[in-house]
Amino acid sequence: MELFKPRRLREGDTIRVVAPASNMDILDKNAVKMGVENLQKLGFRVEVSPHACRRHGHASGTPKERAEDLMDAFTDINVDGVMAVWGGWNSNDILDLLDYAEIRRHPKVFIGYSDITVLNVALIEKAGLVNFQGPAFVTWTHAHLMEWEVEDFKKAIMSTEAPRALEASPTYIDDTYYFLHPEKPPQEAANPGWKTYRGGVAGGSMIGGHLGTLLALAGTKYWPDLRGRVLFVEEDEEGGPSGKIAREFRQLEQTGAFDEISALMVGRIPSVAGLKGGDTLEMILDECLDGYDFPVVTGVDFGHTNPIATIPVGVRASLDADKGRLVYLEAGVQG
Repeated sequence: MELFKPRRLREGDTIRVVAPASNMDILDKNAVKMGVENLQKLGFRVEVSPHACRRHGHASGTPKERAEDLMDAFTDINVDGVMAVWGGWNSNDILDLLDYAEIRRHPKVFIGYSDITVLNVALIEKAGLVNFQGPAFVTWTHAHLMEWEVEDFKKAIMSTEAPRALEASPTYIDDTYYFLHPEKPPQEAANPGWKTYRGGVAGGSMIGGHLGTLLALAGTKYWPDLRGRVLFVEEDEEGGPSGKIAREFRQLEQTGAFDEISALMVGRIPSVAGLKGGDTLEMILDECLDGYDFPVVTGVDFGHTNPIATIPVGVRASLDADKGRLVYLEAGVQG
């Protein structure tokens, strides 16, 4: 499918916050205010979609209401970018309700992570829209923002620089939900960097996201074509205990994914995910990657970790697993 790249965001542009899955009502009002203010400091205007703060069971609205909110954000000429409030559950409810041809006619920056993975994948596979797996609105709700995270976000959605390299952040925070206690300063630690599980250099277009959510698409018409692609996956506490993470990697292997991809990147798995005792990520990979020879790196700065890289889904990139370096060969946005 032909790729459609959104126009890069500029200062003065409007970002609409949407809730395709869970709503934003558990966020403290002061945290919401902080999120808006932090995005405004980058030069953006911020508005919130009609159902983002409502509740329909475990979600922000009925599937129809959530789909309408997202379509309205894409088609509204006064909106320049679309950002998920966070993930949660059941973005897949709305996949059949989206007009992908209409989205192609209105290509805009779309960004989110976690449960939003199903939308990241569907938008590139069904609409051909390059979009972004990266900081959601919730990422901006803390007074403490990580400089590496902010700069990577700006380079990804506000710049057409290419080629562009991504390497490990100098520091990280092992507290996935530090935004829920904004009054408590998070503790940054030295980042040991990406770990080379298997060396080599390989390239392809970027695809992936939260592993458990990605696997919700297995067997559906939204499962991506993985041939020759750089697959990036990560997990959070939903993946714990460690047996569940192992099961997910085994399922990924049994889909045939490892016969098709050119390289694998595994995001830093936070301690709350439950890899403990004798279970390690390396052990899981040893068992599930036996017989494959593509390059693999682990501990990468994306997903349910801080900082969160802003990864353009669908662009061509090259991974050097020995050097711990990913190079985007093209920009995710156009001028």
